[in-house]
Amino acid sequence: MSINFIPNDPGAGTSAPAMRTQPKRPNRPASKASFSFGHTSSAGAANPGTPKFLYWQCREAALAALEAWEASAGPHKLWQGSRKKLLLQQDVGVDLNAFYDRESFSFFHKTIGAVTFFSGASTDVVAHEVGHGLLDSVRPEFFDVNFLEVGALHEAFGDCMAMLTALGDLASRQKLLLATADLRKRNFVESTAEELSRAIGLAFPGHNASEPRHGFNSFKYQLPQTLPNNGGPGALINEVHSFGMLFTGCFWELIANLYGASATKSEAALLAAARLAGSILIAGAKAAVVTPRFLQSVGRGMVLADQSLNAGANREHIRAAFAKHNIALGANAMFAPAMALEGSAPTGATLAPAVRKDLLQRLGATRGATLKVAAASHFGQTMVNAVHSREVPLGSLDKRLAGVMAMGYEPVMVGASGGRAAVMGALPNAADTEGEVHSFVKSLLDHDDIALPQPKTRSAAVASTKVAGAPTHVVRSVGGKKVLQRVRFRCFCCR
Repeated sequence: MSINFIPNDPGAGTSAPAMRTQPKRPNRPASKASFSFGHTSSAGAANPGTPKFLYWQCREAALAALEAWEASAGPHKLWQGSRKKLLLQQDVGVDLNAFYDRESFSFFHKTIGAVTFFSGASTDVVAHEVGHGLLDSVRPEFFDVNFLEVGALHEAFGDCMAMLTALGDLASRQKLLLATADLRKRNFVESTAEELSRAIGLAFPGHNASEPRHGFNSFKYQLPQTLPNNGGPGALINEVHSFGMLFTGCFWELIANLYGASATKSEAALLAAARLAGSILIAGAKAAVVTPRFLQSVGRGMVLADQSLNAGANREHIRAAFAKHNIALGANAMFAPAMALEGSAPTGATLAPAVRKDLLQRLGATRGATLKVAAASHFGQTMVNAVHSREVPLGSLDKRLAGVMAMGYEPVMVGASGGRAAVMGALPNAADTEGEVHSFVKSLLDHDDIALPQPKTRSAAVASTKVAGAPTHVVRSVGGKKVLQRVRFRCFCCR
C-alpha cells in the first residue's frame, strides 16, 4: 500500500523534493526497538492537513530516522530504560512545538490566521525528536546534567539526526547536489524545521526561533554565559537550541570535508560521507566525558573514535571542522593520566576505599557524599567512571527557588598508572560546577523553562517573546529535598 510522504520539511522550498507517493515502510522486526502508535489510520495516499496524511507522514519520518541511525551505528534494540517501544503521537493538542519525555515523542498543531501548522508533518521535526530518544538510549545520564553545553549537544544531536535522515533519502541527495556542489551554501538539508519557524515568526515576530536553525553557519565558539539570553531571529544566544548550532555547524562542516575528500562527487559519495560522519559522531558521543565545555569534549571523543574505527584517517577533517567554529580539540590528553591517587589501581567497577576517600577530598565533597561508579572502556582503555553529584542551591537566582537545589554532575575517569589509581584527564572544580549550573538555570528562568508560579507583574514586552508549551524542568521532592529535574526536551527554544 502506498502513502504520500514529504521527505524533508513542508516549508523547505522548491529546491527540496516535493511530496511523493511511495510504499509505506514495513513494521520493524521484534528484535529491534520501535514505536507504538496513537490514532492509527488505514494506509492510502492522503492530502496534507488530514489525519490520515499526518499519521503516515509522522510514522514514515520516525522510521526513516531509525534507519539513518542504524546506517551509522548498527541495530537500535532498546530505548532508554530497556524499553522496546515508545509512543509516537502525531498530534496531541495545540502548540507550536514537539517534545521527547522518555515516555513518548509528541507533536502538536496550531492555527495562525487561515493556516494550520502540524509539527508532526515535518520529517525534520520528527527526526529531531527521535534523535533525542536515540542519544538518551546510549547516554541516559545526559538527560539530568545541568550544564548548558550538555543540553545544547542534545539539541544539536537532534538536528544532526534530521540532517542524516534527509541525506539518507536518494531524491534529497540528488536535489542537494544540484543546489550546492560542495555543501557550503544554505540549503534545505542543513536548515531544519522551516515551517515551524515560519509559524513562530507569524505568531511572535522577531522571535529567536523564527529563523530556522542552520548547520551551515559562521558562528564562533564563545562561553555561553557571555552571550545574551535573548536575540533576534537566528542569533546565537545563551540558550540550548541556539547554542547547539555551534556543534551542528561542526558536524555539517565535517560532512562537507569528508565529501570534499571523496574521489568522486556523486550522491553515493555524499551518502558515504554522511554515514561516516554519523558513525564518528555517535561513537564520540558515547565516549565523551561530561564537562562544562562539553562541545569540545564530544569533538575530542570523535577524534578518538575515528582513531579506533578508522585508524585516524579522518582526524584532520574533524579538527578542521571544529576549528572553523573556534573549538580546539587536542584529544590526546582526554584519557591521559593527570593526577595520582592514594590506593591501588581499580579492578572492574571497583575503587579501593583509599581511592574513594582521596577522590572525594580532592573534589571538595561534603560530609556523607558518595561516588556512583561503573566500569568504562574507551578505545582500548579500561577505567572506572566515578560520578559525584554536587548539590547546588538555587535560591539566590529567584525567590521561587528558595530551598531548591540542582545537581551538578562531576564525573572522574579513574585508571591505572604504575600500579596506582590515577585521575585520567581533568578533575572537576567545585566553583566551575556551581557557576555552570547557575548559568544554565538562569537561562531556564529567562525562557520560562521551569514550572514555577509566574510573578504577579510581568511586562508585555517580556511576555510577547514567549512561545507556549510545557516547561522542560520541574521541582520535585527527592529524599526530602526539593530538586530541579528535567522532564522533557522540547523542539523549540522559548515559551
